[in-house]
Amino acid sequence: MIKVVLWDLDGTLLDSEFLAKEGTRFGFQQILGRDPTEEEFSQLVGRPVPVVYKEWFDEDLARQILECGTSYYHERADQIPCYSEIPELLIELKRRGYRMGIVSSKRRIHVMNELQSKGLDALFDAIVTQEDTIRHKPFPDPLELAMRQLNVSHDCCVYIGDQPSDIRAADAARMKSVAALWGDGEAGVLESTFPSKFAHSPIDILEFLPYILPGD
Repeated sequence: MIKVVLWDLDGTLLDSEFLAKEGTRFGFQQILGRDPTEEEFSQLVGRPVPVVYKEWFDEDLARQILECGTSYYHERADQIPCYSEIPELLIELKRRGYRMGIVSSKRRIHVMNELQSKGLDALFDAIVTQEDTIRHKPFPDPLELAMRQLNVSHDCCVYIGDQPSDIRAADAARMKSVAALWGDGEAGVLESTFPSKFAHSPIDILEFLPYILPGD
């Protein structure tokens, strides 16, 4: 049986959430003259920023804030690190014959630039980003698109992410899930979404996968 590991990007593979938050802050400060509130920050986690901004602001104001924050982020994106053990884990999974994909709510240009800068892009057989679906996580659409790209069914896939929207999307797509706790994921927040497994470190994934995705 083909075995597929689908990954969230921010807060799971890349330690990028701090820079994303600072980009948001910069956009608000430059255009609105204030910092985002904690409630506004919380509503942005795991959702496409342009979609949320259009819910909050008129089209022109949303565009200005987004462009300003995106420019700040893009100029510093080469500083984003992988979490410890992630590159080695991805290479080992590839060596063991797993197919892998990225399913992210981030824009494609940022996803590709960040993967390429770390030399990781060639490890993935499918990459689904913000532009690829109308509905985003926690809806199943991005994960279902990744399955179509890979020509696989839900029973041979697992999705690994750090936010409740990741686990809910996996459940909606009828696939197994792993809650990643080595970055921004919090067990107390994620436990109510009932992931298949909790992983406290990336290397835990090697232990879990044979049980989550058993062979023929």
